[in-house]
Amino acid sequence: MNKTNFAESILEQYQNGQRYFVDLDLENESFDDQHLQDIVFEHCFLYSSFKRTNLKNAKLINGNIKTCDFREAHLTNAHFENLSVESSQFARAKIEGIYFDNNWAYGQKVTRAEFDEWIKNHEE
Repeated sequence: MNKTNFAESILEQYQNGQRYFVDLDLENESFDDQHLQDIVFEHCFLYSSFKRTNLKNAKLINGNIKTCDFREAHLTNAHFENLSVESSQFARAKIEGIYFDNNWAYGQKVTRAEFDEWIKNHEE
């Protein structure tokens, strides 16, 4: 894992056309209010904030999004697969067409139906 702690570096690479990011460990970073459409985070450990961020068509796969904040994020057609999702927040996120499969929280598999119910019950 590459410990970067530099959201600015990721944002700069994204602005320069890079969309695929692998093996990152991003802790306490803020991507709030950014446009990261089509970004891919694979094998990443993300402990960061994505509030109000455009993550349309994003792919987060084979990693960890524990404690991430996706409140009010644009997650339309996003792909969340094989992730640990414990303590992540999704209140008021746009989740139309989201793919959510083979994810885990607190040692148990979380289904898409459970995810939808969890979001519904955690609206602020």
